[in-house]
Amino acid sequence: MKNVLLLIFLLIFIFSLPFPFFIKKPNSKSEVTTKDSLEFLDILIEEIENGISLLEAWSVARNGENFLEVSKQKISNLDFRTIVKITKLSANSGIALAPLLRSYRNELLAKKDLKRLIEIEAASAKATTTLLAVLPVLLLILAQSTGLDVINTLRHSIIAQISLAFSIALQLLGRFWAKRIINAIQ
Repeated sequence: MKNVLLLIFLLIFIFSLPFPFFIKKPNSKSEVTTKDSLEFLDILIEEIENGISLLEAWSVARNGENFLEVSKQKISNLDFRTIVKITKLSANSGIALAPLLRSYRNELLAKKDLKRLIEIEAASAKATTTLLAVLPVLLLILAQSTGLDVINTLRHSIIAQISLAFSIALQLLGRFWAKRIINAIQ
């Protein structure tokens, strides 16, 4: 029983070290796509405001891509799909395209800033989670290296074993709770 608790304690803390890396992270590909969408929108808006037709402006902004072909395809990127829908709406109803695209560009910028702020807020929670995962192991190593016989005490003391079992339960609960908080923030 004594060695089993010690083994469980060590296993939990060893496997809790990489825990912060398994928390759901924002998709870095979507960040690049948003950046591409913003660059594309800037070029498209500028070309349309300069009086170039929609098809030519689209071709210039998308490096020769034809709007008519793109609008018929199934598009997986939500930002790009929305731009295509706005462009179709404008072409079909005669609404001025540049103000619509400029408004959508401002919305994309606001969404990008919000994602950045959320990542900043989540960074402190991730750092705390990392510290909580590493600190008990570091304290155990420090205590053992200073001459305190922590492992032997854990083996022979019932109070230490109860404390160890309680700390394991708290560590698991803390890990679960931190994961929920960080994922809720993101």
